[in-house]
Amino acid sequence: MSDLGSDRHSIEKLIATEHRRLDSIFEEVLGALREGDEAAAVRDAFARLREHVESHVSLEDRLYYPALRALRPAHRDPLLAITAAHEVFRARLAEIAASIEQGAFDAVDAALQAFATSFGAHESAEERLLHQIDAELKSEAGTTAR
Repeated sequence: MSDLGSDRHSIEKLIATEHRRLDSIFEEVLGALREGDEAAAVRDAFARLREHVESHVSLEDRLYYPALRALRPAHRDPLLAITAAHEVFRARLAEIAASIEQGAFDAVDAALQAFATSFGAHESAEERLLHQIDAELKSEAGTTAR
């Protein structure tokens, strides 16, 4: 079997690993908010989260998903929906950043928790789709290797 079809190199595993890393950063920011950390610490934690989310969705939007849409036209619409959701997430992050700058930390906590829940649901849907695509690629690789 080719490396593309191996679990070690699957896009599903790569994205899932990234998602778990983002989940832990979400928890750090929420922890900083709930522990009443200084405003600067909350700002720094959120800035790190925002940077990681932006980097992650940019890679998906510019590298991974255009290639998958070309490779798997049958999944074009769901992949486009995923990238459209990324724009919504970017807008929400900007709103949360504005609330942090205003010092509205109660609103930030609620908005960030809602964002984390929404982003988590998005991650799950994304991983299910990628699992399906990986299974298709592995099946085809197994068929052509015979």
